[in-house]
Amino acid sequence: MLSYLSVKLRELVSRNRSKNQSFTYRRAINYFPSQSLSPKTKTSLAISQRLPLLPQLISIEAQKLSGCVKTESSKFKSRSAMLLYKGQVIASVYGSKKNPQQLFGSDAYTMILNELGSVHVELSSYILQDEVVLSAASMFHGQVFHPQKSENAVAALSECLDFIDSFAGPASIAVVDKDGNAICLLYVFGNGLLGINSLNTSVSEKDINSLWQYLKKHPDSQIMANSIIADNVSILNLTFSLMGQNRKHSVPCKTVFDPEVANLVSKYSFKPTDSAQGVQVDRFISTTDKIAKKPKVALGYATSYDIHHTS
Repeated sequence: MLSYLSVKLRELVSRNRSKNQSFTYRRAINYFPSQSLSPKTKTSLAISQRLPLLPQLISIEAQKLSGCVKTESSKFKSRSAMLLYKGQVIASVYGSKKNPQQLFGSDAYTMILNELGSVHVELSSYILQDEVVLSAASMFHGQVFHPQKSENAVAALSECLDFIDSFAGPASIAVVDKDGNAICLLYVFGNGLLGINSLNTSVSEKDINSLWQYLKKHPDSQIMANSIIADNVSILNLTFSLMGQNRKHSVPCKTVFDPEVANLVSKYSFKPTDSAQGVQVDRFISTTDKIAKKPKVALGYATSYDIHHTS
């Protein structure tokens, strides 16, 4: 279930309930990989709001593109994001001030489609490596791994990294401060660090050493890992088509234009003529193209992530 994200985050901050601390889930789209993790490539995941939407979705699915799409709208008072894995939706979330709770999965995707073609929506879309997408998707679909009671957060992070290394699959690690605020997310595949999604200025997305220094200064930070089975068939069972959740992966292209998709064509195949209104974009929706750089990972004692137990 995609809604596992909020459940897992609640688990992560459950220890703080006695302190009357609360955690907000309104910004769940921030747990999706940022555009800084998009690699240099000639392949594009651009979605134009001034072109018919359906052909673009069909093209993305046909090319089996992997990446991320984020939207924000001041008119609809909404934010949304979805992860695409080989042309299929593997995770999505939608939130607005009209709804008290965020939507996940196919429910979220339906709402995203309702707004995606509007010029009143600020949209960013970018390519991501398959491994990054799977690692990020583990936050929604994966199994939770809580490190054993460690003497500090550095030791807990090292334990999580060793656990991921042991099964050599995609995983993500959430680092949360004592008040339940997310500090950063690590995207990991086996023994390789794919990238860092920093939600705090104290942690750099380009150097894991900054996280190490942060944890040394904040040993009461909480660490949790999410892992996902890397079997391709199992992963595809977690996805659904851009044409709708009920579309089967084995459906041939010649049957694309059935009544279900015909309704989609009539609803979304249009060219808006009005001008887009200004949309306030905050740090949770990245619209600036950045050159993805691999984090600097130095070799360290007992781990390749330069994470050390403190004495």
